[in-house]
Amino acid sequence: MTFAGISQLVTLVPDLNPTFWKRLLITWGATIAYVGYFLLVSIKIAFPIPFMWYVGGVLMGIYVPVMQFIVFGVAPFRKTSPCYRNLQRHMNDFTGFVVLMNIFPIYKVLYGFVPVPYHGIAVIILPIWKLAAKHFMVKATRDMEDYIPGNVAMTVDFYSALFVSVCMWTKGSMYLSVFCIAADIGQAFLEYREVQKNAKTVFELLRARHASSERFSRNSSKRWSSTTLSNILETSKLVNLILEVTPDPHAFHVESLKGVRLRACYSHRLDPGQQERLDTLEALNVYCALDYISITPAKLVRYKRRYHCFLNRRARAAIVPKSMHIEEAIVPTFGVTDEGSLSDLSSPVEIFNATLKHTAALGEKSGKLVEQGLQLLFHCEYLILVEYIECVVPLVFILYKVVLEHLPNVAYYPGGAGNFGFTAIANILVFAMLEVGSLIFLQFFVNRKFGLSSIYQLAFVLEAQSYLVQGSLFVESLFLLQYELEHFGKCSPVVINLRTLLS
Repeated sequence: MTFAGISQLVTLVPDLNPTFWKRLLITWGATIAYVGYFLLVSIKIAFPIPFMWYVGGVLMGIYVPVMQFIVFGVAPFRKTSPCYRNLQRHMNDFTGFVVLMNIFPIYKVLYGFVPVPYHGIAVIILPIWKLAAKHFMVKATRDMEDYIPGNVAMTVDFYSALFVSVCMWTKGSMYLSVFCIAADIGQAFLEYREVQKNAKTVFELLRARHASSERFSRNSSKRWSSTTLSNILETSKLVNLILEVTPDPHAFHVESLKGVRLRACYSHRLDPGQQERLDTLEALNVYCALDYISITPAKLVRYKRRYHCFLNRRARAAIVPKSMHIEEAIVPTFGVTDEGSLSDLSSPVEIFNATLKHTAALGEKSGKLVEQGLQLLFHCEYLILVEYIECVVPLVFILYKVVLEHLPNVAYYPGGAGNFGFTAIANILVFAMLEVGSLIFLQFFVNRKFGLSSIYQLAFVLEAQSYLVQGSLFVESLFLLQYELEHFGKCSPVVINLRTLLS
């Protein structure tokens, strides 16, 4: 568990160079200190130790940073270090992760005190808890937009799916299971409604942009080839449009993308060319600025000059009279309407001006389309991760219970041996199959509307963020599935003196 948690540094703080052996050394040191402390307490006081799981979490929060100081040194943790900002993000993310992971058992314990006739109220309160937990986790990872869908899905939605599975297993009531499934379907309906609303906006923008381009293409077909216009106007796929506009927004006359952060996550490794390209785009003041990014005025002037030279080279390559510059060609076009016909235009300059005017008219639509499209991709990524979690967690829970039933330590869990209900298994499997159906529906809906693949998004996240997603899933499964073990919660009536056993 410690190694899986430390491995998140590979993704979040790559500049720290957390090699395999360094991570393994931190894990060994923290684990030896952890086991040694509880072994000493067991010898001197008693075993089991009350609330060992919670006390151990606090101790690991001390041992792991100490081992990081020993292995990596003090320099990377100074405020002047280039790793400091990413380390700060990692600590915020880790804090939110630990807080929510410790709240889940408390919620489960409180649920146990609720009278059986009122268990449905706890299921109704669960969405309210999820909403508050999502806001808390988003606030903790605000500077990590790339990882927000994975972080929220692997914490809040993981705990929610596990809680529903535990409720179905412990109670075994058909009515409670139906109520849990109905509540989940209601939440899924609200989420799909939000996606539908976002998708409708994107679809309308795409349709308006395509219709305007088709109209302009018909009017100018006598003087311009469709191949020339397609390089500027034709974009039928949402992802293709975003990939064309974002690297060069001025080419599409997009003046503002303030809803889009250029540097959504700083932990990606960039070569000097990519870093220079981001700095150049940042100097255009098109994207949302970040307060922790510092660019000197000299760099700002240099990047702007370089970008204007790039635009001038593109202008000189266009078919216009030599005495006409790109700035002079744009100015007279502000009075031309987008719906105007090009049939009365005869000179190449007038045709070029009308073309530039048309692309300028599409600039605002393209900007809105990029922002709405990115929001849709963000929302779809989160939903596909939620469906993935809600498909996997019930199956992992059933597998864990089936294996535990054949182990000797099942006697120390609530209910003991023989607490194996086939009705509860059937209910949980029905819940998992409904989530599989939701995942397939989301893939079909997004692929049919926009040519996107939610399954591809899921595969990309699982591959690119494997240390975060799979590591969190591994740690949470081991921690939360064992927290009901009696050794971790209270002292046994018979105090075991380990000094006698070891002598």
